[in-house]
Amino acid sequence: MLCLLLAPRLGAAATVELPLHLRIDLLQRLLADYLSPPPERTAVLFQQGACRYLRTDNPRLEIRAGRLYFTTHGSASLGIEAMGNCPASLTWKGTIEVALASYVDPQWRLRYRIIDSKIVDEKGAEPKVTGFIWDFTKRFLHPRLEGFAFDLAPPRQEIVGLLRTSAPADGVAQLEAALGTMTVAPIRTAATGLVVPLKMTVADSLVAATAPLPQAPLNPAEIETFQKAVEPWDAFLVFAIKMAGADVVDAQMRAQLFDFLIASRYQLLPILAGEAPVAAGDPVRRLFVDSWQQLRRIFEEAGQRGLLQDQVMRYMTFVSAGDALLALDAAAPGLGLQISSDGLRQLARTLQPGELVDPLHFDWQVDPVLRELFGFAPEPALLAPEPSLGRRFLDLLIPMALAAESGELPGAEFGKRLDRWVPGPAELEEYRVLVTGLLQAVAAEEIKRGNLDARYAEIYQHLVLASGLVESCWRQFVRDGGQVSFLRSQAGSIGLMQVNQHVWRGFYDLERLRWEVAYNAQAGAQILMRYLKQYGIAVAEKNNEPNQAPRATYSVYNAGPRAARRFMNPDSAPREKRVDGRLWDIYQGIAAGGTVDLTTCRAVLPAR
Repeated sequence: MLCLLLAPRLGAAATVELPLHLRIDLLQRLLADYLSPPPERTAVLFQQGACRYLRTDNPRLEIRAGRLYFTTHGSASLGIEAMGNCPASLTWKGTIEVALASYVDPQWRLRYRIIDSKIVDEKGAEPKVTGFIWDFTKRFLHPRLEGFAFDLAPPRQEIVGLLRTSAPADGVAQLEAALGTMTVAPIRTAATGLVVPLKMTVADSLVAATAPLPQAPLNPAEIETFQKAVEPWDAFLVFAIKMAGADVVDAQMRAQLFDFLIASRYQLLPILAGEAPVAAGDPVRRLFVDSWQQLRRIFEEAGQRGLLQDQVMRYMTFVSAGDALLALDAAAPGLGLQISSDGLRQLARTLQPGELVDPLHFDWQVDPVLRELFGFAPEPALLAPEPSLGRRFLDLLIPMALAAESGELPGAEFGKRLDRWVPGPAELEEYRVLVTGLLQAVAAEEIKRGNLDARYAEIYQHLVLASGLVESCWRQFVRDGGQVSFLRSQAGSIGLMQVNQHVWRGFYDLERLRWEVAYNAQAGAQILMRYLKQYGIAVAEKNNEPNQAPRATYSVYNAGPRAARRFMNPDSAPREKRVDGRLWDIYQGIAAGGTVDLTTCRAVLPAR
């Protein structure tokens, strides 16, 4: 895969370098296809009758001691055919090894030049008869190797195009001047492949470090502007992830992509809540800088594992262009590069050049492709229209309440009875019974569906109840100016389980999260189940402490995948310690058989 890193040369501050890193596995695949196109994997380099030939198979490229080598298994014969046989033929089987020098020609094509070669037999020894083998190798293999060409112009054009879309109006002339000086320095070898150094000259002033921009939390109007500004970035990530998920059916890679998407979204929540300071300037640029390396590592690892197959060129171009933008921004901050919507759109289309859909399309609808990609259950059916609020407890006789306490009713039925209900003090006990039944029902459903390890089933059940209590004190609805509305935090977390609309965009129906308490409860339970299986159990089993599973799971629920071990960190922020401590107190109370008190939002243990 192609990687681009950029750093200024200390000896010449105005010279910057973009090393195009061509992975050895990509180059080997390209050379193998050139020598012997699929499905045939034996290259017949020379054939004259049945007794005169040179064939090769299993070609390989490798870096050894800083040098590029081509090796291939080969077989050769030199003789005269007589009556269908080859009497007295000279034959050989073994390995051909060729030392190569690489260069870029004037047409921006990677080429190879032969430096040295040797031939050994199948035992690794020099064959007794080598004359005809050397002759065949020099006449038929060497020209083929030197005829190989890998066109670097397309990725170079994508890089240049992306850089141009990212230049501010007052930096266009300076960028064009720099691009006009681009040259290729001698190719270097690296542990993972070849490095093609592209050098550019920029004005001295552009490589000087810029003063840090002022940082401050955003006010409500600025938060709304920020949210609109980062929507194209989120749409870009979703597009790239869906394309990768469609190209590669691999559980490990999909888990990595899910982790990356969710973590990148959680990163925004402190800003949207007005809690975290934000630097002035382009907000998408900061997100790009923070997130790009993780995304490229996922794609690079997929390439190393051979998962990209025929798509490797598209991913190479995608990664190289993104790396170039990040690198030039770091090396020449004076250019003031911006991550524009046009730039993101162009970068996204390197993954899917023929795609007609706008890769930056943004909406709040459920995305079935995204849900299926990450193994989410089908969306539940819509609830039937409800009668008036006056019916709420006319049908709740004592047996019904007892059934609710035992969790025998389906979650949807509980949801109907909780619809638009903001309980008064005298109603809290009846309300508590119904919410308990609802959360127990959705937890039981997720345990059944999720094939959860039996050791963690009870832990999960307690965690669902405790998380809802910490998040909302079991409230879905509140009164706002005399009207019933849904509970919503400043960061966009909604309802009973405080499912965040930004983090879970595309996964859940926003209107149903707001107005269907059973849907909200199920969404929160699904998220907790996923986090428990993907993060919580891993933390618990690493430390051989099952009770760490709920704590790790809730830390992720609260702050994203990077927070899985937050509760163990003595240096975590005071607010984080309070949140994690409150969850643990409530969880322990529920696990010990305590009853939820909705006046204090705690679990009260029975009197002894």
